[in-house]
Amino acid sequence: MLDGFEQLPGFVWIFEGPELRVVAANPAVRAAVGDRSGLLGEPFRSAVPELAGQHIFELLDQALHGVRSHGYEQRVLTDRSGDGRLTEAFYTFDMAPWRNPDGSVRGVIVQAVDATPVVAARQAAEAAAAAAERRYRQAVGLVLELQRSLLPDMLPVLPHVQVAAHYLVASSDLVAGGDWFDAVPLPDGRLALTVGDVVGHGAAAAAAMGQLRTVARQALQSGGDLPRVLAVLDDFASRTHATRAATTCLAILDPGTGILEVASHAHPAPLVVGPNGDGRYLPLTPAGPLGTGADPAPVHTCRLRADDVLLLYTDGLIERPRRNLHDGARILADAAAGARRAILHEATTVPQRLPDRICTLVTERLALAGGGFGDDTTLLAAHLLPEPVAPLHVTLPAETAALRPMRRHLGDWLARIGASAPDASDLVHAAGEAVTNAVDHAYPSGTPGTFTLHGTLDHQGVVHVSCADQGRWRPPVADPGGRGRGLTMIRGLVDRAEVRHTETGTTVSMYRHIGQETTVSTVAAAQAAGPHKQATAAEEFAVAVVETPTGRVLRVQGPVDLATGPALRAAIMQASRGGSLPLTIDLTPVTHLSSTGVRILHEVDRIIAHLRVTATPQSPAHAVLELTGLRHLLPQAGTDATHEGARP
Repeated sequence: MLDGFEQLPGFVWIFEGPELRVVAANPAVRAAVGDRSGLLGEPFRSAVPELAGQHIFELLDQALHGVRSHGYEQRVLTDRSGDGRLTEAFYTFDMAPWRNPDGSVRGVIVQAVDATPVVAARQAAEAAAAAAERRYRQAVGLVLELQRSLLPDMLPVLPHVQVAAHYLVASSDLVAGGDWFDAVPLPDGRLALTVGDVVGHGAAAAAAMGQLRTVARQALQSGGDLPRVLAVLDDFASRTHATRAATTCLAILDPGTGILEVASHAHPAPLVVGPNGDGRYLPLTPAGPLGTGADPAPVHTCRLRADDVLLLYTDGLIERPRRNLHDGARILADAAAGARRAILHEATTVPQRLPDRICTLVTERLALAGGGFGDDTTLLAAHLLPEPVAPLHVTLPAETAALRPMRRHLGDWLARIGASAPDASDLVHAAGEAVTNAVDHAYPSGTPGTFTLHGTLDHQGVVHVSCADQGRWRPPVADPGGRGRGLTMIRGLVDRAEVRHTETGTTVSMYRHIGQETTVSTVAAAQAAGPHKQATAAEEFAVAVVETPTGRVLRVQGPVDLATGPALRAAIMQASRGGSLPLTIDLTPVTHLSSTGVRILHEVDRIIAHLRVTATPQSPAHAVLELTGLRHLLPQAGTDATHEGARP
C-alpha cells in the first residue's frame, strides 16, 4: 500500500488533529514545496509558513469542522528553493474531512492536480490571440464599455506615489454598476484619492456614478479643500433620486510629508498596510450617506510612513453573506498583508509593481474566500514610495550607434517610474527622432560631438524628456527628402514639443502626460487568470409580521439587495399601514444588507414616526446600520455612543 501511495500521480496531503500535523505526503506534493526536511509530523502552518494569507489554512480549518471545499486552478505561491522567493503554481484541489469510524473528524485529506500547464497554455493562447480578445470584448458588450467610459481609463504616474485600481463588475448578467474611483493630482502637488458607491445597478446607477465622480474631480481641481469638496458632493447628491444615499470616502495625501486627510460618508474606513504587512484601519467617524441631510463628515488627519500602502475600497469587497463587516474587514487585512509580504519569483504572472500586485492578489483571494463577489467591487491602492525614482541623465556620443543604448536607458527609466507600455513606446520613439536629428544635423561630418538625454516626472504626471546637443543644426539641402518629418512625428507622439536653438546648441523638449491603465473587468474574467470556483448556498428572502406584547415586528431574513429591496419596502409600508403604526424591523436573520436596503431604511425613517430596528451586534446588518447613519434606530443607541465596533 505504501508503494501505491508513493506512486500516485496526483498530489495527496493527509493531516491529523487540530494542529493539522502532516502524517502523509506523496513525492509529488513533497516536491511541490521543495522537498523540505522535517515535513512529516510538523504542523502544516509551521512546515509551510508562506501559505499564510493565501486562504489555504482557512479552508483546511473549515474541513476540520466538517465542511468540504473545492478549488479550481487556484494560484499558490510556495518557497521551493528555500531562498525566500515564492514560486507560482496553480492547483485544482479537494479538501475533505478525514473521519473516524464514529463520524468525528480526525483530520483532513487533500487531493490536488497541478493545473499549471493548463493555465500557462491558456494564458499564452490569450496573449497571442488578439482575435480572442476582440471576441471577449464583444461578448462583454456595451456594459463594460459604458463602465470604462465613466471611470478613469488611466491613473496618474507620479514621482512619489504609485497608484493602481481594480474594478470588478460582479453581476452575472453584466449589468452596469454604481461603484466609482479616482486619483486626482492637485495643483499643489498633493494627490486626492476617492472611492464611492451609488445605490443600485443599471444605466441610471452608472450615469449617477459618472456624475458624482465628475463633480468630485472638478471640485478638487478647482482648489477646494476636503470638507468643501464633500459639501459640493453632498449638495449635488441631494438633487436627484439616482445620486441620493450614495457613499464615498475621500483622502488627500501630501507625498512630501506623508500627511493624509480622510473623511467618509457612510463608507468603510481605508486600510493602511506597512512594509512588514502590518495593517491598520484608519479610525474614521463616518457621516451619513450623501444627499440625505447628514452632518458634515469629520476629517481624520494622520501621517503615512514611507513605503506604506493605502487601500480604499467599496463595501462589495468586505460584505459576505452570513458574515458581519468585522469578519470581512479582517479577511481583507489578512489578504492584503499576505500580498504585501510575498517575495515573488521572476517567472510568476503576478504584477511586480506593488499596488498592482496587492490589487490582483487581494481580489483573487477574496473572491475565493467568499465564492465570488455578490456586488461590484472596487479596490484602489496607493503606495507611498520610500524615495522617488531619480531623474534620467545620460550623455552619449552623437553617432548612430548611440541610438540603441539611448533607447535602453530611456526605456529602463520609464519602466522604473511606472509608465505604461504605450506611453513608453511613444516617448522612446519621439526621443529617438530627437536624437537622430542631433546625430544627423548638429555636427559637421567627421566632427565628434555628444548629446545629453534628460528625463523628469513632475507632480502632475507629466514626463519631460529633453535631448540637447552642443552643435548647430545644418540648414536643409536643395533636396531635403525626409527633413522635417522627425519633428512632425515627435509632435504627433507627445502632447507638446519645443525646439530651441541657441549659440551653444539645440534642445528638443518633449512633454507627455502618462498613466497606468486601470483594470475594469467582470469577476469571471478576473478569475480566468487564476480561477477559483466555489459553490455558495442559495438563500431565500422572506418577511413575516409578528404581533408581540410590545408591538408589531417585521422579521426579515435572507439577502436585502437590489432584487429584494422593493419587496422589503412594500412589506414595511404594509406592516406599518403606510407609516401610521409604530413598527420594529428585525434584521438579525438578514444575511446581506446592501445599499438598496440602506436607502429604503432612510426613506421609511422619514415616514414612520415610531420606527425601530433590531440586529444583534454579531449580525451582518448591525455594522451596516452603524456605518450608514442608521444607528439611531437601534435600541439603546444613545447609551453606547462611543462604541467603535462597527467600523473596521
